[in-house]
Amino acid sequence: MLQRALTLTILILLAGCGQSDPQKIGPSTAPQYSEVQLGELSKLCDEDEPSEASVVSCITLNRVKKSIVLDLEGMNIRSLPEDAFEGMGHIRILRLGNNSLSELPKSTTKLKELRQIYIDDNNFSEFPTVLLSLTSLKGIFASNNHIGSIPKEIERLKSLRRIIISLNDFREFPVQLKNNEELKILDLSMNKISVIPNEIGSFDALVGLSLSGNKVRVVPRETGKMKKLTMLDLSANELKELPVEIAALPELRRSVEGHHGFVRAFVSISFNEDVEDIYGSDAAKAHDIYDKPEKFSGINILFNKIESLEPEFCNVFFVKNDSNVYLNCN
Repeated sequence: MLQRALTLTILILLAGCGQSDPQKIGPSTAPQYSEVQLGELSKLCDEDEPSEASVVSCITLNRVKKSIVLDLEGMNIRSLPEDAFEGMGHIRILRLGNNSLSELPKSTTKLKELRQIYIDDNNFSEFPTVLLSLTSLKGIFASNNHIGSIPKEIERLKSLRRIIISLNDFREFPVQLKNNEELKILDLSMNKISVIPNEIGSFDALVGLSLSGNKVRVVPRETGKMKKLTMLDLSANELKELPVEIAALPELRRSVEGHHGFVRAFVSISFNEDVEDIYGSDAAKAHDIYDKPEKFSGINILFNKIESLEPEFCNVFFVKNDSNVYLNCN
C-alpha cells in the first residue's frame, strides 16, 4: 500500500506543477522537486492525522533533502515496503517508535551511516536481524515490544554503546552482549529475568545497568568487577541482600556535587562522543553544559526484601532511603 501511495503522491505533486512527464522513481534516480513541490511534501509529512501519503511524503522529503534524521514516529505504520530506505545511506538517526511494525524492510541494511534506531512501542516479537549488518550502529531503542532474545551475532556491532530493551519478554539475561566491548548502557527493566549470570563481571565497560522490575533474587559477587558502573537500578525485584563487593565500585560514589538524587531514565542519557559523531564537534562542545552520568550515580534497591547491609555500603549513594533497610553508619 505504501508503494502505491508513493506513486500516487509523486504523480499528484508533479501534475500540480504542470509537469506532463513524471520521472520514474527508482533506487538510483529521483525527480527534481521545485520549492512548491517540496512545500507540498512537507505539509503532507506534518499532517496531524498521519496517512500512508504522509509516510511516503516524509520518506521522499528526506531522500531529497538528505537529512541525517528520518522521523516516522507515531504515524500508524503497520509495514514498510522492502525498498523504503533505498538511497538513504546518509541517515544517522531513524525514528520508528509508536507504530505497529513487526519487522523492518530489507533496505534497512543500506543504512550504513545509521547510529541510532528507535523501534520502541511496536509489535516486534523477534530482534530485527537486518540490524546486525549495521556496524556503525551505536544505539538501539526497542522498549515495549515482545522481544525475548538477542542473537549471538549482536557481537558484530562493535560500536554499540546503548541498548534499551525494557518492557519486553526476556526471561534470561542476554549474556551474549558481553562481547560488545563498547556497551555503556544496558536497560533490561520490566522483563521476566530471574538470574543474573556470573558473566556479568565481563561487562566491564557498562556505565548504567537497569534490571528494575524483574524477578532477580541474587546479585552475583562478580558484579563488583564492573569498575565503570555509575548507575545501578535493582528496584522492584526479590533481593534479600547485596554482595559487599558492590560497595567498592568507585563510580557509585556518594559525594557528587549537584547530585540529582535518582537514577535517570537511561534512554535520555547521552555521551559527548556520540553527539560529536552524529552532529559534529560544535554540538559536542555545547553538550558539555549538560549533566554528566555521574550526576545520576548510585544504587536503587527500593521495593525489595533487603533488611540490612554491611557498613561498607555507607560510602555508596542510594537513590532513596528504603525504610526497610537497616544500615548503621555511626
